[in-house]
Parts: sequence; C-alpha cells; structure tokens
Amino acid sequence: MEQKNSLNALYCIIISLTLGIIFDKFFFNGNLGVSYFIFIALCITFFLWSAKSEIKLEKNIGWFLMIPIALLALSYTVYTNPVFMVLNFLAVPALMIISSVLIYNPKIKWDKISFVFYLVKKGIVDVLEGIGSAFNTAGKGFRRIEKKEESRTRNQIIIGLVISIPIIAIVIMLLSSADMIFNYYLNNITRIFDNIDLSNVVPHIIMIGIVTFYLLGYVWSFKIERKQQEDKEELEAVNLETLVFITVLTVMNVLYLIFTLIQFSYLYGGEGMVLPSNFTYAEYARRGFFELVAVTIINFVIILGCLKYAKKENEVLLKILDVLLSVLILFTVNMLYSANFKLSLYESSFGYTYQRVFVHLFMILLFILCIITFAGIWNRKIPVMKSIIITTVIAYTIANYLNIDVFIAKKNIERYYSTGKLDAQYLTSLSYEAVPLILDMKNIKDISMQNTINEGLKYKKEELARHKNLGEFNFSRRKVQKLFENNYTDK
Repeated sequence: MEQKNSLNALYCIIISLTLGIIFDKFFFNGNLGVSYFIFIALCITFFLWSAKSEIKLEKNIGWFLMIPIALLALSYTVYTNPVFMVLNFLAVPALMIISSVLIYNPKIKWDKISFVFYLVKKGIVDVLEGIGSAFNTAGKGFRRIEKKEESRTRNQIIIGLVISIPIIAIVIMLLSSADMIFNYYLNNITRIFDNIDLSNVVPHIIMIGIVTFYLLGYVWSFKIERKQQEDKEELEAVNLETLVFITVLTVMNVLYLIFTLIQFSYLYGGEGMVLPSNFTYAEYARRGFFELVAVTIINFVIILGCLKYAKKENEVLLKILDVLLSVLILFTVNMLYSANFKLSLYESSFGYTYQRVFVHLFMILLFILCIITFAGIWNRKIPVMKSIIITTVIAYTIANYLNIDVFIAKKNIERYYSTGKLDAQYLTSLSYEAVPLILDMKNIKDISMQNTINEGLKYKKEELARHKNLGEFNFSRRKVQKLFENNYTDK
C-alpha cells in the first residue's frame, strides 16, 4: 500500500510539473484563446484521475458546476471581452475548487458561511501541507524499494533540488536587484551562456514552479484530508429572537416608505417629471444608481440573515416577520427600478460603457433573486441560499455569451446618429466582437472621430498580426482578421 501511494505521489509530481510547463507555454506573453479551455480540461482530468478511487459519478452540485466551468473556459475561444477575460481567469479556478470539494465530499453543506472558510483553508493552508506530504510520500516509497543508505540520500537530494529551484530563482532575482556588486558578478557569469537570457528564463521558472507546486499541493491535499476536521468546521447557527428582527425591519421599512413617497413626487411622473430644485437633468442622471444598488445588497443580507437566524418558535411573530420581509423586498424592487431608471438617463446623456451595462445586468440578477427570496419567505421548503448560488452561477455564465461589446457599440452608434455625440476612443477600445460595427464608422464625416477610429482599427490590426499562435485561436479574432484582409486598408 505504501509503495502504491509513493507511485501515486510520484505520478502527481510529474503531471503537476508537466501542467506547469504547459501553463507557461500557453500563457506567458500570449493571448488567451482555445489554450485556456485545453488547460482547464487537463487540470480537471488530473483531479478526477487522482481522486478516482474516492469519488462517485452521482447527482451532485459539484458535477453540475462542470457545465459553467466548461462554458466559461470556452468563452476565451469565442469572445474577447476584456472584463470577462479577467473575471473568468479568476472565476474558473474558484469554481473548480468549489466543484472538486463538492465532488470529493458531496455531503458537505455548501450553503453555509462555514463553507467559505473551508474553501479558503482548502485552497491555501491545505495546499502548503499537501506539497510537503506529496514529496514525503514519494520519498518514503523510494526508501522502501531501495534500502541502501546511498539511495535514500540520493533521493532526498533530488527532492530538495526540485523544491529549491523556484526558491533559488526568486532569491537570485531579488539579490541581483538589491546588490550591484552581486549583480555585476552574476552578469559576468551569465556571459558564459551567450545564447541564454537569464532575465527571460527566471520568470518562466517562477511561473512553472508556482503552477506546479499549487496543483500538486491542491490535488494531494485531498489524500491527507482528515474527516474529523471537516465536522469541526461546520459552524453552529446562532438563533436570535424574532422580535429583534421585527424591530429592525420595521424601522427600515418606515425609512424606505418615506424614501419611496419622496420619489413618487418626481420619479414616476413620466415625461412630465419634475426634478427637485437646484438639480439639473445631468446632475440627477449622474448621481445615485451605485448607491441604490449598494442599499439593495444590504437589504439582501438582512433578509437572508432573518431567514437563517430568526427563531422559529412563535408562529404569530413569524407571520409578522414574513410580512415585513415581503414589504422590504417590495421596497428593494422599487430601489432596483429607481437605480435602473437613473442609469438609463445617464446612458442617454453620456453613452454606454462596460461598467454601466454590467450594473444593468447585476440589477436584473438582483430582481430575479428578489423573486426567489420572496417565494422562499412564504414557502420555507425552498432552499433559498442554494437557489441564489445556483442562479448566480447560471446568470454569470449566460452573461459571458450575451456579446456585450456588440450591444455597447450598437447603442453608442445609434446615439451618435441621433445626437451627433460619440466617444470614438472608447468605441475602439471595445473587444474584437465590436470591430465589424466600428468598420462601418471609419468614414464618418467628423474628421477627428474618423482619425481616432482609424487609429484604433490600425492598432487592432497590428495586434492581430503579432499573435498567430495556434493556442491563441479565437473565433472573434479570426473573423476580424478576415475582415481586415478583405475590407480594410490602413489610411
């Protein structure tokens, strides 16, 4: 058994190192494309192989998360939206950690706050422990097979060298930067290797080392997980008196009632909307929607806290609580409408951007979550927290495929034809999905805008020419490349 574990540890070390090299090859100084999907698929395969004896293929939220993980990873092959590319680079690994934990331990309660702390421990603390355990297990196997002292010593030296490579690389980089004399000697030494640029080699070694050790430590952490520690990490729910929540909700609802009555005097007047004195139309449009969204989030936290921690003993008080929660949700929906209305006014005056469109999408999500929460208040059998988490993951995945850049470009171009106003520089900063629409604007009458648009198109064309690696393949970039070849000539 010990020999088998040793071989598994050795295989994990080799596979982790291979994936570290692939990561460096795919992503160092390269655009994200189909390579991201391939790398994520390899990482998932690595985890499933390493845990094949401990996991089962059954109905489980962990397996369900494989769908959004695959779609989000595949989005790098389809679209080039810079915001989603950054978010997904973080979201996909986070979802992979959640998915792997739930697949390995399907009984864990993932709708509890303790699950967040468990994930942090699993993704950071246990990884460090897993790295040492993996090398230790691999070393034990070698010592068992080769009993001679020389063999044990040699294996320990090899393991020590492997661990020291990224550490030494980092230390050399820091020392050469901190001490000119050390840097002088280091440069003289490196002249021996005329064809090797150390400044380029070191970052590659560091990247390979980080990815290798993290993947190894994370996968191997499942091998050393202690069942009794899992049980201790579940935090007990704290039940508070229902009357406390009723008091808080009453005060909040009175405040929101006053706020809503004030809004009715000018916000819902249609075309005859009358603004408060000393406010211009532009000032009104510019202020408030982010604050309203923040208040909406606070309301959600309070509502979920009431549903979770209020005592369930007094039926009469519970009914009152449900009514007050429902009223709070109605006020929350009103705030979402107000925020959406103000943001629409702002966009009509100042145009459409990533930030503004994403706020719209977030408010739509909050509205859907309001409906789910309202249903959960009156039907306690509905798992509100789980429904919110699943809905949020699905909504985020769908948002990746809505082609937001095309929407922003269309709306800003429509606004130009109706008002003559256009932020040409921002238009050209959109991703490649918007280029076909931008090409139609390259001959507009305004010379300043025309020059800005053509400079932006020229930059995108040059950028495409610099990145033709197969691993960077992306449908949007390929489509634009063909458009440039057939329909666009630099001015």
